[in-house]
Amino acid sequence: MPKHTRLIELELENFTSHRRLAVNYGRITRLSGRNGVGKTSIGTAPVWVLWSTDLFGSKFNPSPVNYEFDRVFASLLLEVDGVQIKFAREINEKGTNAFYINDVPTKAKEYEAAVASLFDRDEFLSLYNPQHFFGLHWTKQREMILRYTTPPAKQEVLKHLPEPQAAKLDELLKKHSLDDLAKIHGGTGGQKSKLEKANIAAQSRTKTLQEQLALMGSEPDVDPATAPQDIAKIDAAIAEIEQSMSGADENNRKIVALQSKIKSLLEQRDRMKQQFQTLQSEPIADACRVCKQPLQGEAVEAAKADKERRIDEFKREYDAIVAQRKEAEAELAALEYIDVSEKLDEIRRWQEAKQALQDAIRAKEDRQKLEAQVEQARADEAATLASLKESIFILDTIKAYRAKEAELQAEKVQSLFTTLSIRLFKYVKTTDEWEPDFSIQMDGKDYAVLSAGEKIAAGLELAEVLHKQSELITPVFIDGIESYTGRVAVYDQLITGRAVPEQELKIETEGK
Repeated sequence: MPKHTRLIELELENFTSHRRLAVNYGRITRLSGRNGVGKTSIGTAPVWVLWSTDLFGSKFNPSPVNYEFDRVFASLLLEVDGVQIKFAREINEKGTNAFYINDVPTKAKEYEAAVASLFDRDEFLSLYNPQHFFGLHWTKQREMILRYTTPPAKQEVLKHLPEPQAAKLDELLKKHSLDDLAKIHGGTGGQKSKLEKANIAAQSRTKTLQEQLALMGSEPDVDPATAPQDIAKIDAAIAEIEQSMSGADENNRKIVALQSKIKSLLEQRDRMKQQFQTLQSEPIADACRVCKQPLQGEAVEAAKADKERRIDEFKREYDAIVAQRKEAEAELAALEYIDVSEKLDEIRRWQEAKQALQDAIRAKEDRQKLEAQVEQARADEAATLASLKESIFILDTIKAYRAKEAELQAEKVQSLFTTLSIRLFKYVKTTDEWEPDFSIQMDGKDYAVLSAGEKIAAGLELAEVLHKQSELITPVFIDGIESYTGRVAVYDQLITGRAVPEQELKIETEGK
């Protein structure tokens, strides 16, 4: 970027009110005259030649409105770092633009590129026109002020923070940038947001487990170390009782079986008694049961003998039944029913004691397990809270760093000015952070409410700061110089426009 620019010569043809005009610049070029004679147009012409804008960077058409013309033309001879170059711009009779560099016709893009290689438009205009800077958007103003101002070094900022914050951030900045740390811990997807949700979940789990523990009541009075021995003793007692009962079931079953057998034999005896009476009263048959012929002699005797035989056989069977009954009754008489109901009750009581002990052991184990879960939940909650506090601490440290960085940078920039007050940051209450901003005041007043003379003073001071930062030297054009009574300090060329009632345009130069 060139460091030193001078205006050598300006030629105008049908440029606003100027039908034909040539200006040879001196170190000081004074333009004076009544309103409307074209002082501002002369000051604007170099800017239009270079960028086709007015003094404030807005599109500008210098075509005359009060007389006929065939073309609008303006050329500007510059000296840039000791090398002369001539730019010219023309609006022909067809309304199209033409461009010239050193009197050679040039395409628009080549022309614009040539100008851009020499000047940053807003930087040039802010130095050339002291009021241009104040018409820029605040982001552009801020960027221009900070363009040549290095931010405070990390260690310079850290030494102003409390030791814990400085140490923590110094460690973290070895791995991540400040912006990356803010993204890691802040925002909707950052650690702080995640840990806040995790902490709420951890608190809820701890509370739920504590409520479950409270519902369990007091801890069972049982010693898990001795409980197995106690259960073994109960099992031994039950086994001993069951051993003592081992023959009772068989004995009682035998009694029941004998009683059933005796009953069956008695019933059978009674039936046989009735059957015997029937047999005894049965008549001797006197005819053959098959052919019905009367029996004679031996046949009758045979029938009698058969009846006797059957009676004897029946008696033997009857006697056998009686003998079996008596044998069963004798066996039954030798047995005694064993009552095991008390022993069963005792076994039941032992079993209930064993079940109670097992339930107590299980309840104690469940309680101990739940207590362990409660402790773990508390530990997890504490760890989550510690991580959350750590994340909040880091975010607070980042805010403190940025606030101090902003403060130091503002002090650094403010030190460049004498009467102007500069604000580079603003505090946003909703986010509790300092955000980039830009405003300028003079004596506590915003630029918009300054008088014409104060605006010139503010612009000159601002231009001087930009010059010191960039080391650029450009001409300075002060329009309405009659409104300003202060000191004018420029580093080379000065062009002024002064309103003088009833005076035609006068151009005076001083110095080379």
